[in-house]
Amino acid sequence: MDLKKIYIKLVILSGVFLLVLVCGCEKIEILDPPDTTGEVEKSSTGDSDARGIYFGLNETTTQFIEPASLDTYLIDDAVSNYFSNTRFARPINLDEATVLALDEFPLLQDEGFLDVVDTNSAFEYTPYVGAFGAVMSDSWYINSSWFQLDPQNIVYEYNEDTVVEIEGAITVNTRWTSDKQYLLKGQVFVKSGVTLTIEPGTVIFGNNGTGVNAGVLVFNRGSKIDANGTPEQPIIFTGTAAPGERTRGQWGGVVFLGKAPNNKGDSVLVEGIQGEEDDDGLFGGTDINDNSGTFSFWRVEYAGIAITPGNEINSITFGSVGAGTTAHHIIITGAGDDAMEWFGGAVHLSYIATYNTLDDDMDMDSGFSGGIQFLYIVRNPYAADESGSKALEISSSSTVGVEPITKAQVVNATIVGPLYQLDGTDIIYDRLFQAGLSSTNDARAELLNSIILGCPVGAENP
Repeated sequence: MDLKKIYIKLVILSGVFLLVLVCGCEKIEILDPPDTTGEVEKSSTGDSDARGIYFGLNETTTQFIEPASLDTYLIDDAVSNYFSNTRFARPINLDEATVLALDEFPLLQDEGFLDVVDTNSAFEYTPYVGAFGAVMSDSWYINSSWFQLDPQNIVYEYNEDTVVEIEGAITVNTRWTSDKQYLLKGQVFVKSGVTLTIEPGTVIFGNNGTGVNAGVLVFNRGSKIDANGTPEQPIIFTGTAAPGERTRGQWGGVVFLGKAPNNKGDSVLVEGIQGEEDDDGLFGGTDINDNSGTFSFWRVEYAGIAITPGNEINSITFGSVGAGTTAHHIIITGAGDDAMEWFGGAVHLSYIATYNTLDDDMDMDSGFSGGIQFLYIVRNPYAADESGSKALEISSSSTVGVEPITKAQVVNATIVGPLYQLDGTDIIYDRLFQAGLSSTNDARAELLNSIILGCPVGAENP
């Protein structure tokens, strides 16, 4: 079997169908599959590996060039043998197929069905693969106000007459309080030496605009965030649309910039950002332990826009953010580009969930050496980006050997893709979604103790 190429048979649908999410959920357009004839150009392959992985219902399990870990795979499409239920993230009923069961979770029948592999000391030991064991960990807070994968119907009572408008630059230490609403108007820069504190329960809205007019919060190098919500009082970043009218890409996102190493340079302008002063939007440096502050229990909803093709703002962007930064318990819904993207840096995150991302859920690039533990990705089977979407897209540099090389680790991830979600139906998923893990351009990352379900390719170094 030739594992170096995948040929996808094109299925042509007769027309375009619109399925409408009930309960005020988002309308999702189910499009004809694209014409994918021809080869995709890639400058160099990756050299990443996946160990301690359960693969289920993937069209092709792996495309590793030289897999080092075949003895740590379990490949079995009988997913009911491993999970307590198989309703999670699937259509609730086929008459309204875009309504997915998001309140069911991939809990394991037996935590010991696959041996776990060793990880470094930065990660917590678990006896199971995937984001969840046989019993839901209390640390996920799934019954809290924070854990809302689809916040379409949540009422935030946005009031344009009383909202506090924020624009330009934040030049002194500032506190945003939960008794007020805040509106990011255009690109707002937190300047070096300044700490922005956000109280639990605060709601921040992003202005709905195009290009640099869209609301974006940018933390320049040397600034800090102090924004720790709680399970019952999360910090919310969202758009101004009313319940039932929310959709991806309604505002920009949040950008963190630091002084940790990357392989692009010491002063690199991050994608999508255009400030008025020289240091606005720059990242890079030599301090791997650089500290951009601490944030937790966030939801970032319906963000992510393209300034120009290939020049996008993600829901959350990390540019050279150092290991001294603390970030955990973050949910991203309806990302208009990537949910999270890293350009270098070494920050570690935990308890991350994404749903309904258009492009890549996690995009790691430019020498990123940090990691994630406990990651839950649920794809929208009817939506992907024209560039080709992946759950994990990992790259380093188009020039082989440029240091630092991307050596990120992802541990205890559960990736739920469309082939699992639509298994047993006649519905066609968006063929622009390509892989669970795709590692290119000299990346040498590791995916450990994880589950990949229902992807066209489970894991690849194409």
